[in-house]
Amino acid sequence: MIWQDYAVTIIVYIFVIVTIPQLIDVIKGKTSLNLITAGATALGNYCLGYIFLTLDLWLSVSSACIIASIWLLIFIFSIRNKNKGS
Repeated sequence: MIWQDYAVTIIVYIFVIVTIPQLIDVIKGKTSLNLITAGATALGNYCLGYIFLTLDLWLSVSSACIIASIWLLIFIFSIRNKNKGS
């Protein structure tokens, strides 16, 4: 395991921690995010997960997939909240 795997993982888990309050607000219906931003961020992080997979950075793969899944949930709940408001 190389040091970059640990560095990427720590940084992404910090992003996970700071993104959780946004996810909670979206789940509770308090807000909705721009769908393009949320969808592109989810897709981009899944792509990063695949790139990390090809480099055998297993910790980075797991962290990238976790943050991508959080953004996917934000995307899905934002759609729900936008449809609720209209």
